[in-house]
This record gives sequence, C-alpha cells and structure tokens, in this order.
Amino acid sequence: MPVSHRRLVLGAALLISLIVAATMLRLALEWRQALADIDAMIVTPAPIDLPVVQSGIPSDQSPRSALPQAAPDQSAARAAPPAALSGPAAATADEPPGLSTATLNILLLGTDARAEDSGPPRTDALVLVRIERDSGRVSMLSIPRDLWVSYPSGGEGRINAAYAIGEKRFGPGGGATLAKSTVGRLVGVEVDHFVLINFRGFETLIDQLGGIEVDVPETIYDPAYPTEDYRTIEVRFEAGRQRLNGQQALIYTRTRHADSDFGRNQRQQLVLMAIFERIRERGLLQQLTSLDDYTRALRGYVRTDLSRSRMLEIAGFARSIDGDTILRYAIDSRSVVNLRAPATFAAEPGALKRLVSQFTGQAVSTAGGQ
Repeated sequence: MPVSHRRLVLGAALLISLIVAATMLRLALEWRQALADIDAMIVTPAPIDLPVVQSGIPSDQSPRSALPQAAPDQSAARAAPPAALSGPAAATADEPPGLSTATLNILLLGTDARAEDSGPPRTDALVLVRIERDSGRVSMLSIPRDLWVSYPSGGEGRINAAYAIGEKRFGPGGGATLAKSTVGRLVGVEVDHFVLINFRGFETLIDQLGGIEVDVPETIYDPAYPTEDYRTIEVRFEAGRQRLNGQQALIYTRTRHADSDFGRNQRQQLVLMAIFERIRERGLLQQLTSLDDYTRALRGYVRTDLSRSRMLEIAGFARSIDGDTILRYAIDSRSVVNLRAPATFAAEPGALKRLVSQFTGQAVSTAGGQ
C-alpha cells in the first residue's frame, strides 16, 4: 500500500477512534449524571411498627358513621377504560433482567405542593399499580383523595392526608410508610413501593416527552380552575383526540368542577396511559442513552423507595406490555357510602371486596383496559 494511502487509512482510523472515545465519554458522563439524579430521588421509608396487612378486606374498614343508603350497584367493580443499574451496558442488554418477585404493588402519589409551602404535602392523586410477573398482567386502581379511612397509626381522616401525617409524626420517610400502610390496609394487599411526584415534575416530564396524545371522551369545561397564584381561569377541553403539553395535561388531570373527583380519577388514568404510550413511542424502554435528560428534569420533583436494580427490572418488564391490555379500576360513586360530617365518604365493604378481587385477578374481570 502506498505511503499516502497508509496515512489516509491511519488518519481515518484515528478520527473514528476519537469519535468513539468522545461518544463513550459522553455516555459515561450522562450515566454518571443520571445515577446521581436517581440517587437523589431514592428515600428510605421510616421503620414504623404498624399492623401487618392481612389478605382480604380488613373488617375495621367499615364506616362507623354511615348515613342510610341504598346498596351499591353490583357493577361497582368496573374498569375505567437482579442486575444493578450501573451504566449503558446494563440498559442495552439483549435480555433485560426479569422481575425478581412474582407480584409488585406500587403506590403512585401526586402532590400539588407549592414552593412556598413549608409543611409536608397532601397527596391529591393516588393510584395503586399491580404488576404480575408470570401472567404479564398489569392493573391500576384509582383511589379518591377524599376517601375517609382509618390510619394504621391511629385516628381517621381523608386518605390524602396519610403522607403528611406520617411525615409530621414520624419524621422524614414516615409519610411514605404511613401512606403505603394506609392504602394496603384499605385494600388488603401489601404495598411494596411508592413513587411520589410533584405536579411541577409531572408537567416537566410531559414536556420532556414532547407532549402526549389524549383521547378526551367528552367535553370538559371549568369556568373557575384554580391557579398557583390563587386566582382562577376558564379552561375547556373539546371531546376527541388531541395533543397536550405538560401544563394542559395537568389542568385536564386536576380539574373537577365539570364533573367530580371520581371523574378526575378517570382522567388521571387516561393521562398515565398516554405517558406510557409516549415513552414506548420514543423507544425509551429499549435504549436509555438519553436517560440523563429525564432524570435531570425530574430531580427535586420525585421521591421513591425503588432501588436502581428494581427500576431496571420494571423497565425491562414494561417492554413487553401492551397499553391496551392494562386493566383500569376505580373506587367510584357507586362503591362508597356517605358519612356524617365532618367525615366525607367511605368505601362500602362489599363493593370494595369485589373491586379488589378483580384488581388482584382473584375474580374474573370484564375490564378490558377501557
């Protein structure tokens, strides 16, 4: 080979090597940043001596101050539509790690805490997600924020106050423990993990994804939607499929003047499904090379007790999930009984038992993901 050709080949090889080295360095820096962000999100629930959840619906969940009311509709249980995460190699493996446990119950919590708020927040969105490894079954159960419950630590009140009560009474990490225990006691299943996200982080995630597509079932009109500056604005969402940015999605999820908190729970599920579909569209479950863009955006807005390895397990499992098969359930107006003031409403034991049986797959469900 002529000298000039050898120099050309060597030059090309050197250039390619520099590009590969720069790319690997960038990936290493991205993952270092991503891991630092993830570690900042992970918290350890406080070790509190609370009653152990037993299978089935606890008998002491029956409301003690219920007003006379007709029996709930029988259709109350309806559906609204071990590797460590340590670097790019772990995320791009052909065979992602399988779930190390047969069943996972994860409590999703949303809070509207403002920057000026000094105390622990209430959780105005509560969704329990159940993942079953062997069957591939995934189901969601929405819980109304004003549902009246008994706290495992003593006393009773709205379920959305459990997190704040736990933080105040037991210190940092106590909120997660009490919220998980309260929901677990309500439905009679062990809640393994929690994920709490501030609504500002919710907006940020959706914007980072480039918006989401939501098929709005019916027109929503709210003449007095509350804003962060304690004013109100008029909002309207026409029926039909449309793209929403983070702010629009949050308003659509939170508005309730057009229907009720029960309607809001259904919209929360629609938006969660839209986020999942958008993540799949962008291939984020297959390649995580841009992970740091998302972790950086969410840092400070998310708290969870999921470990790195557990996150990787769930991401690997999610690759095979078809969003249309996810089953969606809700504690709604047909499965509650009104209580005397100052209490609100509680789950009717029989309706709740039927609902949980379908949610956990112990009873045949006609949910179908709708």
